Amino acid sequence: MTARNAKGNRVVVTGVGAVTCLGLTAEQMWCALLEGKSGIRKLSLPDCQGFEISVAGEILGFDPVEMLGAEWAYVGDRFAQIGLAAALEAIETSGLELARGELSRAGVVLANAHYNCGRDVWGGKGLQYFPNRGMGTDGIGDLVEIVYRDFCEKHKGFTIEPNIVYRQNPDYPTHLVARYLRTAGPLFTVSSACVSGAKTVERGLRWLRRGQCEVALCGGCESVVDPWGIWFLNAMRALTTFSADPQHASRPFDRDRSGFVLAEGAGVLVLETLEHALRRDAPILAEVVGAGGSANANSLYAPEPVGDGVAGAMRAALLDAQIDPAAIDVVFAHATSTGIGDPAEADGIRIALGDAAPRASVTATKSMMGHAIAAAGALGAIQCVQSIRDGVVPPILNLENVDEACAGLDYVRGEAAERRIDYALNNAFGFGGANASNIFKRFTG
Repeated sequence: MTARNAKGNRVVVTGVGAVTCLGLTAEQMWCALLEGKSGIRKLSLPDCQGFEISVAGEILGFDPVEMLGAEWAYVGDRFAQIGLAAALEAIETSGLELARGELSRAGVVLANAHYNCGRDVWGGKGLQYFPNRGMGTDGIGDLVEIVYRDFCEKHKGFTIEPNIVYRQNPDYPTHLVARYLRTAGPLFTVSSACVSGAKTVERGLRWLRRGQCEVALCGGCESVVDPWGIWFLNAMRALTTFSADPQHASRPFDRDRSGFVLAEGAGVLVLETLEHALRRDAPILAEVVGAGGSANANSLYAPEPVGDGVAGAMRAALLDAQIDPAAIDVVFAHATSTGIGDPAEADGIRIALGDAAPRASVTATKSMMGHAIAAAGALGAIQCVQSIRDGVVPPILNLENVDEACAGLDYVRGEAAERRIDYALNNAFGFGGANASNIFKRFTG
């Protein structure tokens, strides 16, 4: 057996970690998905009461001191806290040990979409107002000036930390994780809207194939369930205003869908070269065999109505994996429940998989956990790995009447479906027309 092929080193997944509205670990998330449980609830934040948008996939019960320890709990803001927590779980499940120097040359590539602006700022008393609710990512340039002018002048007690600009930088979670783990390998941040998390998997895969490192942490973290995030995305008319029953608000591929449900979350995967994983007898969860991307610059917010653009990412991933479309057993769809996005993705799946499209199971877990923006693609990647491991596909919640424009695919509805999964495809599509797909394979040696 060789750990290399024509593309370079083979790459495997050895650990996963997640913090979501469905639980504070990857396994809690996965169990909830298989049971068809929803983590979408009425907003609890005081500053969001009375908004037109009243439901979200909000993380409850996250205690940074308990998860990270007192020394690291408030070094980063909330989006960085949950990112670090997910990374530490991924490291733990991989069996890598910081004390033995096994991460000293690891690479770190994390993502966030640079939309977060701050539960603390909206509290009006600076970062001390809610010390466990960080400002988020978007706090540089003009926004800092606006915050300073509007809050410092109106609230004389408002204070600015010396490192506030860097704490809001999209690079911050990446650097925080690298600093905690004392890594010295390649470091990179992806900030490309909703496609970002899936793009980190591609970046890590390229590093490892080329031998730039032997271990890479890839993932995304996002905490945009705050007044700024809701205001921004609602201004785009992307969010559903459905509020009568939060658990039925997210309806991917359904004819009655009305927009996506905003969520916060973090997901991190540990990728390793196969040679490195075998050398340390690591638990191999799946192999990463393909990654691809495309662009369809149709508009700032919407994909092309026809799925050629999103099909391009799937085709590129299939080409990279060097497999036939008929090999794909399950598609973890991006499927945000938007009017244009869902039909475009369904069309893209039909185009990319061709005659094999009706035989692939299709699921959409945002129906239960909402859309965690930059973390979504990383969470989808984790779910692909778990699906391969367990031979089961979680259901799509709330898919009662398939939109005619989305018909012709094997949607998993009602309850989880057991099936052997050798290849799983993960989709992520972002504002501005960026698309990404990852392909994971059952590891067979």
